[in-house]
Amino acid sequence: MGRTKRPDGSQTPRGHSSSTSAGPMDGFLAPATTTLQEAAGSNMADSPARSRATEGGETTLADISADLKALATNMVTKEDLRSLSDTLHAAIRTEVTALRSEMTAHACRLQHLESATQSHTAQAEASTLAISRQGNMLLALRRHAEDLDNRGRRSNIRVRGLPEPDGEEDVEARILQRFTGR
Repeated sequence: MGRTKRPDGSQTPRGHSSSTSAGPMDGFLAPATTTLQEAAGSNMADSPARSRATEGGETTLADISADLKALATNMVTKEDLRSLSDTLHAAIRTEVTALRSEMTAHACRLQHLESATQSHTAQAEASTLAISRQGNMLLALRRHAEDLDNRGRRSNIRVRGLPEPDGEEDVEARILQRFTGR
């Protein structure tokens, strides 16, 4: 159950031979090396390899400690997170305020449109009612005109043999005289 020894020249899981002189943290801390062809297509500036290996190829505890300190100084701090959070909150607050004012403007326009629609609906209903009433009134006027015309014809009865008066005479007296014989 112990570790098995690798034969000489076998590869490690990362693909490096066991005889490399890099320290145990260099695979994580040092940037990956690129070939000249890969570097030619890249827009990034070349950076020097960060290796603190000693002359013998071994990394000392002091080198690892210095690498960790360098990493710790470059890490995000609470102040950085607070600053980023405040910036994000301010941006969100600005967007929410803009959205609220936009929604208020839309609500005002919608209310104006709804009130205009309601007034137009009320006017249309009143006009429809007035038009239906006018139709009924026209029918009543037509009937009344026919009735008056019929009554006028009844008053214009002509009696044969009775001369039409030329001027203002007492028509009733003449008719009574004619029928009673007096």
